[in-house]
Amino acid sequence: MPRAARSNLEIEKAKDHILDQALEIIGKEGYASLSMRKLGNRLGCAAKTIYNYFSSKEEIYIRVLTRGFEMLNAQAEAALEGIADPLEKLRMLSTVYLRFGMENANYYNIMFNWDVPKYTDYIDSDLEPVAREEKEVAFYFARTAEEALAQILKNAKAPEEQITFQVIRLWAGLHGLVSLYNSHGFREYEANPEKYFQQIAHDLLADLADFRPE
Repeated sequence: MPRAARSNLEIEKAKDHILDQALEIIGKEGYASLSMRKLGNRLGCAAKTIYNYFSSKEEIYIRVLTRGFEMLNAQAEAALEGIADPLEKLRMLSTVYLRFGMENANYYNIMFNWDVPKYTDYIDSDLEPVAREEKEVAFYFARTAEEALAQILKNAKAPEEQITFQVIRLWAGLHGLVSLYNSHGFREYEANPEKYFQQIAHDLLADLADFRPE
């Protein structure tokens, strides 16, 4: 008898499992070490079987990257629900960003740290549509922070470049904290750095408190 067709749920579970194993390889060995053969060995299947789900290792990588951003965005959206005050939105965004980066170092490294392919590397290729999906979700944090800052600074009549500057300033500060936390060497200096991080994140926003909208 012919094998019964797999359900959509079974297919999605198989894809998720492939992405999980790809993340493990990239996280431990680097993007360059990802290959269909290595994935097949981890999955206990022939490399050609993976092509039933993804067109190439590059597509798998982009899907892993996209999933990381979707996870971060979902956590931020849930945390921001019901919050109207823009400064409080920025505080909550900062908290979510720090927590995500500390708890998901494998994702965070390929999302923000490592020199790995991004959307511009796939322009005019078969993977451009998939890469565009990743790009569309990649800047949720920056766009949401920009919207909150625009509300905070509008009474000060701040120029648009001041908003961009503040977003980059906040992002760079949070990124530095996550990168330090995820560094094993840093833990030799401070075994419990997270106890300081919320205060530092608060200080990054302190000078914006004077520009709350009325």
